[in-house]
Amino acid sequence: MPSPFIGNFLLALVALVAVLSTLLSMAALAWMLRPGRGRRMAARPPFTPPVTILKPLKGLDEDLEENLRSFFRLDYPVYQLVFGVANEDDPAGGVVRLLLAEFPEQDAKLVVGCPPFGLNPKVENLASAYRYRKHDVVLISDSNVRVRPEYLRETACYLAEPGVGLVTNLFAGVGETRSGAIMENLQINGFIAGNMALASVLRITCVVGKSMMIPVKVLEGIGGFARVRNLLAEDQVLGVLIRKSGYSIKLSHHVIDNVNLRRGFNWFLNRHSRWFKIRRQMATATFVIEPTANLAVVGLVWAFSGDSGIAWGGLAVLVGLGIFRDAVQTRWLTGKFPMLRYLLFSPLKDVLLLPLWFDAVVNSRVQWRGHRFRVGRLTRLRESRASREVRRRLRRARRFRSRHGDPAAEEPHRPDLPPPEAGESFRAGTEPPVNPRDREKET
Repeated sequence: MPSPFIGNFLLALVALVAVLSTLLSMAALAWMLRPGRGRRMAARPPFTPPVTILKPLKGLDEDLEENLRSFFRLDYPVYQLVFGVANEDDPAGGVVRLLLAEFPEQDAKLVVGCPPFGLNPKVENLASAYRYRKHDVVLISDSNVRVRPEYLRETACYLAEPGVGLVTNLFAGVGETRSGAIMENLQINGFIAGNMALASVLRITCVVGKSMMIPVKVLEGIGGFARVRNLLAEDQVLGVLIRKSGYSIKLSHHVIDNVNLRRGFNWFLNRHSRWFKIRRQMATATFVIEPTANLAVVGLVWAFSGDSGIAWGGLAVLVGLGIFRDAVQTRWLTGKFPMLRYLLFSPLKDVLLLPLWFDAVVNSRVQWRGHRFRVGRLTRLRESRASREVRRRLRRARRFRSRHGDPAAEEPHRPDLPPPEAGESFRAGTEPPVNPRDREKET
């Protein structure tokens, strides 16, 4: 049986690993955001190839109108905006139409409807919008992103370097007012931003789909969106395929805003449950050791397993380092420190993430964009089956109909009832292919 000394030594060693990994990620982020890097890129001859920006939309994200308006105000010579929604009644389409009327001089359009393409609804939307691109560089951008006017210039300039196949950006969580948004933004600005920077320094592929600029020849050279149409982590897999094709990936010094205002607690848990399952399938080795980088969890285990004051002191140091990291990196990314009371959520969200890690070990189900999936190898999606109770009831219903007929078929016609909504008879994925040009809506 191991002695208490050996147990304390091992826990102290794990705590040291957590501290070193945190300090390394902070150093990497500071290196990527150093002022001299931006000045060096600005001193080069301008490189501004025409760009088509693809914006897949679904529903009313927080501050969606302001997020999209920022893309109409970019300081860039030639660019095109293509917004896509899957359904005519999606409220995001109404927001786009207002902006098209507000900026009639901008080359922008709204594409409505997605022909059946794959299980990933975002990729299906992108593939539909991609048919209307005019330029040889595309930029994929999420709906909850807000940018500054110099965004395109400070991202496209990296494509001037030989062999660059993809440029992505760091993103900062901003605007938090509720618990879920507070924890999300602290996690983005702390753990996620630091590890994205560290991966870039170590030449490890780490791509998040908030912002991805890709030359068309590179995208089509790896098979286009068809290669990732049934994958959950389409952004990371695109990055892996591009790097395997011999291209390099650059992380721009330009930081974009990821707007999270009133996100709730359940939203935060569901989002990171999905991200853990992505990391489990895409980077199993780092997923396995990830809890050792969770400062608050390591500190709590050490404190409650140890029998000395050193262990409790270690808890205070680790929790304090986590708060320090989240506060300082928020300052680096956004220009201001988070409110002091918000920092109390820093150790809380670290502790809450541990059960989600265990859930990812044993559970492959995710809920995303109104769909339920199972996530397989390389995040391949499969339709999630109904529960055993639901399947049992369906079997009973089928047996009843086979014996007694379908009661619904005998129901008399009700002329007083309104007709079904347009498209109500079709489910996503069962509608026959339609030429998207017939469904394009422009203002």
